[in-house]
Amino acid sequence: MKNAAWVMAGVIAVSGVGGAAMAQSSWADKVTVKGDIRYRYETIDDDSKVDADGDKFTRQRDRIRARLGVEAKCSDQLKVGAEISTGQKDPVSGNQTLGDGFAKKDFNLSLAYVDYSFLSSESKHGLSAVGGKMKNPFITMNDDLLWDSDLAHEGLAVKGKLGMGKATLLGNGGYFWIQERSSDDETMLVAGQAALKFEFIPEIALTLGGGYYEFREFQGVDVIDWEGKGNAYGNSTVAGSSATAKAWAAEFLPTVYFAQLDLWVAGRPLSIFAQELDNAGDSAEENAGHMYGLTYGKAKNPKTWEIGYSHAELEKDATVGAFTDSDRWGGGTDGKGDKVYAKYQIMKNLQAGVTYLFGDRKISDPEKTTDYERVQLDLVANF
Repeated sequence: MKNAAWVMAGVIAVSGVGGAAMAQSSWADKVTVKGDIRYRYETIDDDSKVDADGDKFTRQRDRIRARLGVEAKCSDQLKVGAEISTGQKDPVSGNQTLGDGFAKKDFNLSLAYVDYSFLSSESKHGLSAVGGKMKNPFITMNDDLLWDSDLAHEGLAVKGKLGMGKATLLGNGGYFWIQERSSDDETMLVAGQAALKFEFIPEIALTLGGGYYEFREFQGVDVIDWEGKGNAYGNSTVAGSSATAKAWAAEFLPTVYFAQLDLWVAGRPLSIFAQELDNAGDSAEENAGHMYGLTYGKAKNPKTWEIGYSHAELEKDATVGAFTDSDRWGGGTDGKGDKVYAKYQIMKNLQAGVTYLFGDRKISDPEKTTDYERVQLDLVANF
């Protein structure tokens, strides 16, 4: 917590260093502070788990997530930022469950980045480089096959766009550190993504694209699990470096194709999206995934609402399970299911939401497949 606070203080300090080009600007003009607090009640019916008597049960719990971030605009081209969030070391969740003897909750550094733009903000084109622990630099769907929305990548990324009349070419790439080792090869991610966005008229746009993700040094390496329990999050495993360790059995080289159609219907935005995934790793047999869905409306201004639906399926070794959506069928791969949600903007900075997820776990083995249901009620305040 102290280290995270020092990083955030450093961001504010750095903002003053770049003041030559912005000498006439005040501190408030250069620094943005924002955050949110979410209170969640949820119930989980997971048929793969039973109590001490061997009976199925419904888990009920209340959870909170709090985030505080600061971003400083050092110059017209340079930004630095940092964020702290509740949560332990879990890379795909900032939730803290209530009910631990009133114990204090953990805060950790969730973002710390430098963002440099090579082109003027007034240009219709864009090219920027980001380094550090950053928000996901890739184009994602409202529901995504590869990434949980809370995952923050670590390393270097380049993001670009090129305007061409009614079409815009988008490109993102990166080199990310997943596991650094002092005496062996590092586990890394090297990835690239490209897309074309066509804006036929202001109310209708179509985005088509694809990405290639090369996860290096995974096959035969001990699984990475923040709890240290050897959880492979649905992926196939073999014996690891010790009697109790598990190692990934497959290599992960997924290619993802995606499409999204944005338009207006009855005065509200409608988005229809889809993804198709194929893991080209030679050792991955159950290597496919697909997802489709839609959202209607936008819960942003007071008394506005939003609804959505998606269906997803990920075979056992389609991608790295540790980084996928942590709510869908309980997280990881080897599952299929549906998601229905609704949001309502109560007032400017207060939103309510409800999400219902239902599906199947362990779909690779019909004899072990179990049902999974989850209901989440959220109240989110932001500033």
